[in-house]
Amino acid sequence: MSKHTTTQRPDEDATQRPRSRWKVWWTLLLIVATGFVFTAADRAAETVPCRALDIEVDQMEGMYFVDAPTLHTLITSQYNLLDQAMPTLPLAELHRTITQQNGVASCEIEPTLGGALNIKVTQQRPIARVWLPDSVLYLDETGRTLALSPRYTADVPVLHAPDLSAARAAMPLLKKMDREAFWDHLIDQIEVDLNGDLTVRPRIGDMVVELGPAASLNAQLDTRLDRLRNFYSALITRGDLRQYRRVSLQYDGQLVASK
Repeated sequence: MSKHTTTQRPDEDATQRPRSRWKVWWTLLLIVATGFVFTAADRAAETVPCRALDIEVDQMEGMYFVDAPTLHTLITSQYNLLDQAMPTLPLAELHRTITQQNGVASCEIEPTLGGALNIKVTQQRPIARVWLPDSVLYLDETGRTLALSPRYTADVPVLHAPDLSAARAAMPLLKKMDREAFWDHLIDQIEVDLNGDLTVRPRIGDMVVELGPAASLNAQLDTRLDRLRNFYSALITRGDLRQYRRVSLQYDGQLVASK
């Protein structure tokens, strides 16, 4: 058996080496040139002034606690932003000022390369109107408070409580009403007393429903409301919604109705 070997001529090897070296040099030159381009772009961006404020406020469900013109006036009266270099703008302070405004849930601030400052604001969404001994306010879906607005009235249930802590104890029921239209349509008013006991007044019939300690709602709310739904279904079937004046659901597994 014969063996075949291949040998490379010296002139071919000498030709390939310069070509490889040129490829390396061209690559290095391109990298350096690209670096100069990005450095120039970064320096140009650092000198771009703030030319405009673009404020967008969500109008979810027709809410009108906050509006763009009012925020624009507030910002421009407190901060000198226009014609200032974008990297020098006090974005953290600006964000803090906006989120401290009544009705603001969150805020996003995004500087653009063109010199515009984009500000997107999300409003708080109230789920209850709370009557306290010395004030009236809203509770939003996260339990935060917000003041009433002369421009907008939220269609939410009314909650009476001795203090804010007691009002927040009713959040499981408020969230349930917010998620399920049946309970939102049925329940008109909610009350938490000094002992922490929670009662509701339905829109139909002349009845007071005792749900028991507000502190136990997280664990017991669904089963108690199921008993109440079955009770109402039975009353509707009999055609008499005014037979009982008070219903208690605070005893485990029971519904006690009194005339």
